[in-house]
Amino acid sequence: MPLMHGFVPPENKSHKRLPGRERAQTAVHFGVNVRSGPKHGLNIDRDSYALISKRATLNFPREFNPALFDSLDDDYEDEDHRVHTDEWCASQRAGALENFDLNMAFFKTLDPKQFDRAIDSAVAAQRGMVELTDLNDWEGIPGLYVMVLDNHRQAYVGVTESVGGVKGRIRQHWSSSKSFDTLLWGRVNESIIAIDSFRALDTTRIFAAKVRNPLGLENRVIASLPRQFLLNRIMGGDARIAAMAASVGLDIVRKHDLSPRQGANC
Repeated sequence: MPLMHGFVPPENKSHKRLPGRERAQTAVHFGVNVRSGPKHGLNIDRDSYALISKRATLNFPREFNPALFDSLDDDYEDEDHRVHTDEWCASQRAGALENFDLNMAFFKTLDPKQFDRAIDSAVAAQRGMVELTDLNDWEGIPGLYVMVLDNHRQAYVGVTESVGGVKGRIRQHWSSSKSFDTLLWGRVNESIIAIDSFRALDTTRIFAAKVRNPLGLENRVIASLPRQFLLNRIMGGDARIAAMAASVGLDIVRKHDLSPRQGANC
């Protein structure tokens, strides 16, 4: 696929994860130094995607919903639901890898020209949106940002009001990893791969805008992009509003239709 909008590949990078204890990969990407970790390279990779961890991260008190809590007993080794069983982990890994393959196949069905037009249109519609070449220029600056992954025809829309600004938040995406028990967010044939499962060099373009109310703008930008091009797993905006919507039974989870026959038209 041709490079988009003058994107220049980072220098001194390797596209393949180095095995074992070999020297870590490093690169200068959008003006900042990025480095592979002990488990992940600088690009998303199936071999390191679903590394098993038995520790549960989605705990909720039994008193919140006793019937649901008790129905999940067989998935855990302990009464407090803190440690998953080996059987659950094996099933979760198989499902996560199947979902990974379905997503990657789905990405290949998407038209890169249509994707490029959608990004251009969404960016042009937002006042003050600019393309970033150096993240250092956005250190400590809050706002709305769009991460573009051209090789997968996907984008992620986010906001930050943190001290680190847009630079800090995007670097956090690059260095974070989705917990093993949250790799699937819905059914295997619907779950979107989380932005935090992609690595630094998967991001090929970044746009950002300094806005007074980034939370209010986030959903508008998300809505302006076709669903098949988005990695956002839930609705944007104020997390309290999203939690309230979920509490009254509204489905806030965004999905991809990954069926081989219909994936290109979801």
